[in-house]
Amino acid sequence: MKVKLIIGCSEINSDLYYATKFLAPDDFIYLEKADGKKIIYINAMEFSRAREDARVDEVINSSIYPSKYKSVLHWVVAAGGLTEVVVPEDFPIKYGEILRKARVRIEIKSGIFFEEREIKDEEEIKNIKAAQRVNEKGMKSAIETIRKSKIRKDGKLEYKNKIVTSEFLKEIVDIEFLRGGCKSDVNIVSCGKDSAQPHNMGSGPLRGNEPIIIDLYPRSVKTRYFADMTRTVVRGRASEEIRKIYSTVLSAQRRALESVRAGIKISSLEKNVREQFHGAGYETEHDDKVSQGFIHSLGHGVGLDIHEAPFVGRMNENELKAGNIITIEPGLYFPKIGGVRIEDMVLVKDGGSENLTKFPKTLEI
Repeated sequence: MKVKLIIGCSEINSDLYYATKFLAPDDFIYLEKADGKKIIYINAMEFSRAREDARVDEVINSSIYPSKYKSVLHWVVAAGGLTEVVVPEDFPIKYGEILRKARVRIEIKSGIFFEEREIKDEEEIKNIKAAQRVNEKGMKSAIETIRKSKIRKDGKLEYKNKIVTSEFLKEIVDIEFLRGGCKSDVNIVSCGKDSAQPHNMGSGPLRGNEPIIIDLYPRSVKTRYFADMTRTVVRGRASEEIRKIYSTVLSAQRRALESVRAGIKISSLEKNVREQFHGAGYETEHDDKVSQGFIHSLGHGVGLDIHEAPFVGRMNENELKAGNIITIEPGLYFPKIGGVRIEDMVLVKDGGSENLTKFPKTLEI
């Protein structure tokens, strides 16, 4: 087994954090030897803290590297007698060049670097559940604000004499997240025709009688684990078309959730949802002018990254495994009407699953 090598900032690089459970703002070096021994080389500023907190076998102060070496990495290569390493596919090219010139053979591992990340252990499950409880508080605050808003004559929502905008609702959510020890770089609150674009972040006034997609994915500041959930609501009365779309999406999601279990082929989950949409008269279309219908995959894994393996789509012929945490988030989007997406996060088990999302699903509020 070759030496595994990661170089990066663990505040950004989730593989590095997974391997060390140590957060640092600057690049440091992680080595995992063939015998499983884990070593990090880290600067003097972080050295003492790393010795206390990092879940590795050895912490070396990289600030003391001998002056005869051009860099810490040159020293690590020489001291460790490195001749070949395995690196992740996002390995920085600047470090790759140093290794190449030092005649170290580099093997790039495509896809998942730590395959065990797909299977969540009890600690990880606990962390994701905790993040989801905070997520639900944020969702509740957002939806209650919409519910208590009045619809003005011009169609805009007004709450306590203030026009309700996407930005205002995101502020409310962010405050709730901070209170719960979480942060979110991006929240989606899109209304009306904007909701026909799955990742339209939304901006400006929210309107009554139109679909509002709220997609929230906070990350715990302490544990670094994400949660993910989407709800679609209408303040007032939804159109008959939106009601039908919502009912179709909700039915498809329920059937997909009932099918989730260890051993099921992942592609079949999305295939079944697409068949239900087709049977209800909702085709997915793509051309050079518009995409509409079910225009994204059914879901994705959630953990230290908001989108991680296993990816729940029609091209994934692998089977779900006990310990996977995935989203099930069917949606339908039509530029002239708007969009509907409903998303829950579930833990895959033998013989079934546990829905980690407890928040209710209601269209009209």
